[in-house]
Amino acid sequence: MYQSPVYFEAPLNPRHYFSDDLHTLEGRCVFESTWQLVGLASSVSKPGQYLAKQLGSVPVVVRNFDGKRVALRNVCAHRHCELVSSASGHSEKLKCPFHGWEYGADGRTRKIPAAMNFPNFDRERFKLASFPLEQCGDLLFVRISDQGPSLRHWLGDLFERLESWTSMPDWKPAVERELTLSANWKIPVEGSLESYHIPEVHPQTFAVDPGEANSDHAFAKYSSSFFSSFNAQRFPDRLLRVWEKFILRLLGVKYLGAYEHHHVFPNLLISHTESLTLVQIIRPVTGGTSLSDVWQYGRQSRRSNPISKLTAFLWGRFTGWLSYQVLKEDIRIFSRVQRGESAAVDHAVLGRCEERLHAFQQFIVAQIDTVQRNGTSMESPPSCGQPTCHPAGLCISEGQEND
Repeated sequence: MYQSPVYFEAPLNPRHYFSDDLHTLEGRCVFESTWQLVGLASSVSKPGQYLAKQLGSVPVVVRNFDGKRVALRNVCAHRHCELVSSASGHSEKLKCPFHGWEYGADGRTRKIPAAMNFPNFDRERFKLASFPLEQCGDLLFVRISDQGPSLRHWLGDLFERLESWTSMPDWKPAVERELTLSANWKIPVEGSLESYHIPEVHPQTFAVDPGEANSDHAFAKYSSSFFSSFNAQRFPDRLLRVWEKFILRLLGVKYLGAYEHHHVFPNLLISHTESLTLVQIIRPVTGGTSLSDVWQYGRQSRRSNPISKLTAFLWGRFTGWLSYQVLKEDIRIFSRVQRGESAAVDHAVLGRCEERLHAFQQFIVAQIDTVQRNGTSMESPPSCGQPTCHPAGLCISEGQEND
């Protein structure tokens, strides 16, 4: 069931979806003060492996130094050259490609070529800044701000579930993608927070909005969630459900037909069924463009025979292809929404079924306000003081109730 009895006026105005000034403001107030998923722990499991991400205005490199993972600013202290340029890779040393300065896990210099040119060099002052790095299952998170709640507190009740859904032996990475989106980062995030668009955007895949009777919305301090069950109405969908039950039985897994979707503020999206766990982040590039990183985990066999293991591998590839078809359907509409936002003159209207969008936008507004006032990350979403304001900051605006 939906929680709101009324519709909403969107807290954000159209400029939030294309303004370069607001893009910069969000980078500082939203992305530099919250936990951000930067990649998989399994991809930096060996010494020398690294990941690189842009978090707001801050370039970050996460590197394995002899078994210890650390997050450092990806900028040389000498002449400010970018240390690593690829999104992931391996190197024997964390070494600047400009003048060859080398750095250790503590961010201090390990080697300076022709060091006599820097007498009495202050290694403590001229070192790479380090950032909080925490792990949940196979997922690595970095926070630029040194203040704020722990990752476990940020994820709340989702921590144990996400840890389970991304860890061996039950789950293994099956597909990884990076998608370029011609839309502000909030548009794809919001597109995942409601099922209202399904009949128009996904007629060949999901096809039908599950509706209020088959939808449960939940709100936590830093997240919102959607729970439903598969109710296949078309023959191809019913056939796929039968096939999925058969596959899961081969893997030793019980089929429940449940689906859940979670949004961890601001940009982490998680979809989960008995067959797959899809983890997605949307990263802003400009006011009107963004990137999406997608990692899909496939269900592993609980049986040790070769047929079950091969079935798990092939099923993971198939579900990865299927979820990509859904993502492509979404991507086709995002650019049209972006063009519409650029021409809009009034706030959007959000229906009761879109209350998760309202909670997300409330978070953005509150986060910007709090960081601007205090210069720190937000400890809790403020309430507007109205009787209909949800504990999670889901403020129900004045409006007419639906008939």
